[in-house]
Amino acid sequence: MRGDCVVVTGAAKGIGLATCERLIIGGAAVVGVDLDEDGLLSAESNLGTSFTSVPGDVSKWSTHEDAAQVAVFKGRLVGWVNNAGVDIAGAAGELNGTEIEEGLRAVQFGAMFGMAIAARVMAAQGGGAIVNVSSIQGIAAFPRYFVYGAAKAALLQATRSVAVDYAPAGVRCNAVLPGTIDTPMTIAALGTDRPIEEALREEGELSPMMRVGKASEVAEVVAFLLSDASSYVNGASVVVDGAATARCYAYPVISLQA
Repeated sequence: MRGDCVVVTGAAKGIGLATCERLIIGGAAVVGVDLDEDGLLSAESNLGTSFTSVPGDVSKWSTHEDAAQVAVFKGRLVGWVNNAGVDIAGAAGELNGTEIEEGLRAVQFGAMFGMAIAARVMAAQGGGAIVNVSSIQGIAAFPRYFVYGAAKAALLQATRSVAVDYAPAGVRCNAVLPGTIDTPMTIAALGTDRPIEEALREEGELSPMMRVGKASEVAEVVAFLLSDASSYVNGASVVVDGAATARCYAYPVISLQA
């Protein structure tokens, strides 16, 4: 992707920031979108001139239009990563209408806005690749994640829809489904009632690998799906969870080493 441009939402921290770092190493110019203006300034300072920030709320259509305009000015828009999201905890009966609507706008609608604008621009220029950061919560229910799980599941169907509709125009669309990843959002969700190392260790037990994932490990998969190395991968959902969803529940891990 050397000399080309990729838009990454939720770029100020976590998986988004790791993705920006990985893409810039690969030679791409990156337009990073986030509400966190201080985080974007920090990213600009660390990543250099290959990174351009676009502060904005992904739940607003205009934010994605602004990002696309900046990207096209910088070079050919070859990739778009819909990563931005918020943690929305609560069972169905614990949430009100406003909380449900705001959650869906942040996690689902924002990504769909990005897909719509990216598909339009890429189809007109002859191709590109979109990657949506969903979650294993899009295929398996976690306790008290009514809105978040529903939104992440919706992204998987939206991914397939874009892949089918825009494949003839040379546009690919795939999804990545991270498990528990060590990011600021995960740490905030774990709370402060116990040492964070202990909390992450317990979260890691969800995976047979007995650890949480790293943001850089997800970023590598995103970069692959954006690249020509995945040229025949389209409409796919790639799980990055250390085999957490490969088993029916968290059996005790049995060592098979001699």
